[in-house]
Amino acid sequence: MLPWLLTLGILMAVAGTALLYLFRDYRETIFDSQKNQLINISESVANSIVVYLENYQKTVESIQHLEEYRQAEEEFRKGNHGPMEQLLEEERTVSPEEITCLRYTDTAKESCYAGTVDTFHQIRNMGSGRGFKEISTCSDADGILYFCLRADDEDGGILELYLPIRKVYEHTASYIRMGENGYVMIKDSDGMILMHPVEAQIGIDVLGDRKKIYPDLDYSELEILIEHQLAGESGVETYYSYWWADNPPSRVKKVSAYVPAFIGNDFLSISAVMDYAEISAPVQNVGVRILLVSILLVVTSLIFLMLIYRVFSQQAQITRENARLKRINEELERLHQQEEQLAQQQRLQLIGTMTSGIAHEFNNLLTPIMGYSAMILEGMDRNDDNYEDMKEILGSAEKAKSIIDQITQFSRKNAEQMVSPVHVGEAVRGALIIVEAAKPRNVKMETHLEMEKDLCMGNTVQIHQMVTNLCNNAIHAIGKEPGVLSVRTDTLRPETETDPYFHGKEKKLFYRIQVTDTGCGMDAATAEQIFIPFFTTKKPGEGTGLGLAIVQRLVEAHQGHIQVTSKPGEGTTFVIWLPLVDPTENQSVKKE
Repeated sequence: MLPWLLTLGILMAVAGTALLYLFRDYRETIFDSQKNQLINISESVANSIVVYLENYQKTVESIQHLEEYRQAEEEFRKGNHGPMEQLLEEERTVSPEEITCLRYTDTAKESCYAGTVDTFHQIRNMGSGRGFKEISTCSDADGILYFCLRADDEDGGILELYLPIRKVYEHTASYIRMGENGYVMIKDSDGMILMHPVEAQIGIDVLGDRKKIYPDLDYSELEILIEHQLAGESGVETYYSYWWADNPPSRVKKVSAYVPAFIGNDFLSISAVMDYAEISAPVQNVGVRILLVSILLVVTSLIFLMLIYRVFSQQAQITRENARLKRINEELERLHQQEEQLAQQQRLQLIGTMTSGIAHEFNNLLTPIMGYSAMILEGMDRNDDNYEDMKEILGSAEKAKSIIDQITQFSRKNAEQMVSPVHVGEAVRGALIIVEAAKPRNVKMETHLEMEKDLCMGNTVQIHQMVTNLCNNAIHAIGKEPGVLSVRTDTLRPETETDPYFHGKEKKLFYRIQVTDTGCGMDAATAEQIFIPFFTTKKPGEGTGLGLAIVQRLVEAHQGHIQVTSKPGEGTTFVIWLPLVDPTENQSVKKE
């Protein structure tokens, strides 16, 4: 019996060591994975903030290139501020939720502005460079923080655009959650907190002001972390700090991944912060379960040792082998999933490369068509019977080139969209002319277009492409059976809409485009996936799965929204909502 007990003790010791090793390896793997995720989140937020500010820097510069701006500037120097004020208000109302103020100042230091705030105090000048003419942080009389994007023109005029930092945070980081208490915060290189989920923390010095408010707390580990962040470093650290929203603040162990976001000749420190306990608790639970299972196995082993040692020994070996095979199987499954993800990424990269090459070749083919068409048009008499036909050839080639440019831009992130005031009804009608000419005879087409109050900030070619793609999709859904394709447009305010997109926009004026077919329809599972790139229900060779994905991207580029309702066998309806330039709203804003 003693040798058996000794052997069992040795086996249990070996098994315990193996379990401990596996547990430690599992714990390190979990922590490393979580740290990598946090650093990826920080880098993603940093890139989003830089791109977000760069887009508005381009907005400032594009305003200065407007002919209306030049004319308003000349009038301003003559003492007539009205045209400049009107222009700034019109440009600000394109994105009134983001742009708080547009200010123009000439060489004589006279200024005018459009917006809800007229006085700002500069906090830190972040300088110029990396795509920015000049950027700084400032605050208004209420202590609200802003980014100020500035650009000078050739005549000495200065145009400044003020973005609320809170809005920048909402668009780039506030929605990110890591566990129950995790969040993303942003500081400038002096340590002032610019973005934080707790309002009371915004605008204070991350160490200095906290020490003044809570002088008795321990800041030793937090000081080391802040020192690394304000030096412009990247890294992941575990440290003791506090939940500053609690009163008084409660001490907690945190994990922070931080990276710098370089803007101008300065930087912001982006931190993704998470409760250490939310990472360690699941690991500890696994450890407790392993311990309980081990104890259960030991007790069972001791009971059955007195009855039949050999049978128990064989059973223990089978159990250990099953556990090992299970771990191996899980590891192989994980590796298989990683291989599938990598293969999918490679396929998407390959498709993007092929798309760029194909678009390049089509552009080479369209160039002589457009060139010779333009040359022929220049030499033709406008009364020639073929003049309109040749003009249509040139126009179609130009539209084809624009569509190819859209395909090329589909794989690019943050592609710049050139917009201008567009009559949506005219763009829709132009698209329907082509659809009417190309549709099969079994499809009956019904249209009702609202042509008044349809002015939208957008791109005619892109609106043309939205409607064409939806109509082609509807014609394919109808198939060879007789069917009806209905296109209706109207102007309304979505006061009864419950879609989250319309929260806060119920009184805003929208142009609604409805495309309805009597085709085969879709079930709910299919409808949820139709906007995913390369997803298609068509047979191989009949579609790429990009049509609806491109439509969604173009609608979002117009700050709009797309909805779909469908039932199998009853048809499908797509609804596009495009925000309009509302003269009534513009006038009310000017009065304020």
